[in-house]
Amino acid sequence: MNAQESLRQSASDLKAARTDRSCAEVNKRMRGLYGVLAATCLLAVSGVACSQDNLSNVGDAAVQNQWFTGSLEAPSPSLPKAGIVALEPYAIFINPTGAYDNDGRRYGVTNQASQLESVLVFKYGITDRLSVEALPSASYISSQQDHFTGVGDLPIELEYRFNDENDRTGWPSLTASLGVTLPTGDYQRLSSASNGLGSGVYMLKQGLLLQSLFDTNDGHPVRIRVYGAAFEPLDHANISGISSYGTDNGFRGNVMPGVSFQAGIGAGYAFTQRWVLALDVLQNYGKSFRTTGVDPGGVVVSARSASTASTAIAPAVEYNWSGSVGLIAGVEFTTAGRNTSSYVSPQIALAVSF
Repeated sequence: MNAQESLRQSASDLKAARTDRSCAEVNKRMRGLYGVLAATCLLAVSGVACSQDNLSNVGDAAVQNQWFTGSLEAPSPSLPKAGIVALEPYAIFINPTGAYDNDGRRYGVTNQASQLESVLVFKYGITDRLSVEALPSASYISSQQDHFTGVGDLPIELEYRFNDENDRTGWPSLTASLGVTLPTGDYQRLSSASNGLGSGVYMLKQGLLLQSLFDTNDGHPVRIRVYGAAFEPLDHANISGISSYGTDNGFRGNVMPGVSFQAGIGAGYAFTQRWVLALDVLQNYGKSFRTTGVDPGGVVVSARSASTASTAIAPAVEYNWSGSVGLIAGVEFTTAGRNTSSYVSPQIALAVSF
C-alpha cells in the first residue's frame, strides 16, 4: 500500500507549531534518506552477487516456485503479462495512540478519531511491461463526538518495468511509476477536521521500485523491494469552513500543500512455499503547507504549517494457496515522528490475480 500517510494525520497534527526551521530539517533529512536508499540498493545487489555462486539447481527451482503475496506497504512491479488482472482488497483499522511534537517527543491526545478503511488495489497489464493501477478507498471515521463515512482521494498511475529480475543471480528488476491522485475525498465544509479524507488538489506522483528475488544458503527464498516516491501538488485548494488543514468554521481562503516523500524497504522470507514472513520499514516526509484567507472575524490569515516526518514498521505473515492467490495479515505502527500522529494499524488483505 502505498502513500496514504497524509490522510492519517489528525487535526492536532495540522495545527502543529508553525516553523520555517523544520523545512530546513526536512531538506537535510531528505539528503540523508536518499543516501540510505541508494546504499540499501547497492547492498542488496552486491549481497546477491556475492551469493550467486552458491546457488544450486535446487535453489533455482525453489526461487522460481516460491509464492509471495506481500509485503503490506511496498508497491509491486508492473504485471509480467498483458491482460493479467490483479486485485488486492485491504481492510485497515487505524487506531491513534497520540502525536509527536516538533522535537519528536510523543504525547497523548484526547478524543482522537479511529478509522476503518477499505482499499482496493486494482492493477491491469496493458503490455508485458506496462501496467495501470488504481487505489479506490472508503473510510468510516468514529470519534466521541461524530461519525463519518466517505471516500478518499483516488490515485491512478502507470507502471513500466524496464527489465526482469534474474532468478539465478538475484539481479533486481526496475519499475518506474508516474501517476496522479484525483481529489475525490472530502476536505472542506466538514463537521470535524478529523473527518477530512482528501487534499482538495491534484497530486503528481513519481516513483521508482527495485525488486530482487534470490535464494539463501539455507534454501529459503527471499524477496526484497526497495522503493521511493515523491508527491507534488499541481494547484492550490480553495477552503471554506472546517477543513483537513485545520481551519475553523467560517474561514474562507485557500491552501497550497507541500511536496511529500516516501521511501522504504519491504522484505519477504519464505519458510515454506506457502508460508512467508514479511516486514516493511518506511519513512515519510511532508513539507509545510501555506494557508491564506480570512477568518470569521474578518482578520486576514497567512500561516505556514510545520513540516512532518514519520517512521513506521509493518511486520506481517502471509499464506499462499497458489502463485495467484494469497492472504497477508499484519500490524503497522509508528516508531518515531515529528508533527504527526502516532498510530497502530492492523491490516489484512487478499491478493488474487488472473
